[in-house]
Amino acid sequence: MLGEHPIIEHLLSYREVEKLRSTYGEGLLTEIAPDGRIHATFNQTVARTGRLSSDAPNLHNIPVRSELGREFRKAFVPAKGYTLLIADYNQIELRCIAHLAEDPGLIGAFESGQDIHNATAARVFDVDPATVTIEQRSKAKMVSYGLAYGMEAFGLAQRLGVPIGEAQQILDAYFVAFPAVHDYMDRTVAEAREKGYTETLFGRRRQIPELASDNFRIRQAGERQAMNAGIQGLAADIFKVALIRLDRALDAAGSTSRLILQVHDEVICEVPPADLDAVTTIVLEAMSGAFDLRVPLEVNLSHGDSWAAAKG
Repeated sequence: MLGEHPIIEHLLSYREVEKLRSTYGEGLLTEIAPDGRIHATFNQTVARTGRLSSDAPNLHNIPVRSELGREFRKAFVPAKGYTLLIADYNQIELRCIAHLAEDPGLIGAFESGQDIHNATAARVFDVDPATVTIEQRSKAKMVSYGLAYGMEAFGLAQRLGVPIGEAQQILDAYFVAFPAVHDYMDRTVAEAREKGYTETLFGRRRQIPELASDNFRIRQAGERQAMNAGIQGLAADIFKVALIRLDRALDAAGSTSRLILQVHDEVICEVPPADLDAVTTIVLEAMSGAFDLRVPLEVNLSHGDSWAAAKG
């Protein structure tokens, strides 16, 4: 219908703009406190994986995927005399998979500093890394991140827009290339079924009663939860440790810089421009040293005079 009726395209555009206006335009304006800031609530124990969540308002949900949505990030600016320093973990969940599964292929790719998605595509599609196509890299990336959420062939087929049979072949090829990952997934589900819960390396437990259900679909959902709990949970634990280390390090340095926002694997600091180099070093040390994985914890950094300018 979209191609047959031109008005539909305009209607969809209108709906997008209206959603952005009401939720992030007028909606955020009502949340501004007398000091000119928005003070959200961050929850430690709402997400079952251990990730932090945000509400009143949800600052984890400020648009980033569309060009129009990203416009709202221009409204988030530092206090006068400060700049925003943004740091986020680079592929932390994939690094957690490499650590937990102890897969030599994944560990080697991360240790050598390869483009992990390019390296994965080369192994999965059995081609030279130099000849990996954009499409192959995209498919490999989807598989890698999908595994962190327990995605199976049906879900991968939907994401890639390919038949289920082709999606299954891609998954099978991935597990042939990285067999220790498959073993880790199987072992994790078996242990969770026996104990009734999963446990991160930091000791965070997640009860999974779905694994004991008589309903096949519910059990399958429980298996997916078991597979992703250890991965996402470890990433969440590492990030929380990093936040504590960073806050203490800034305090110990006597800096006027401070943490002002956390979004998923990203932390935003307000920093005097004169202190930018020193605080960058503090942030790198605090985050990269939060936990000793079998692969390096890499941190991406950027800065600017607004959230949009710093991160895009």
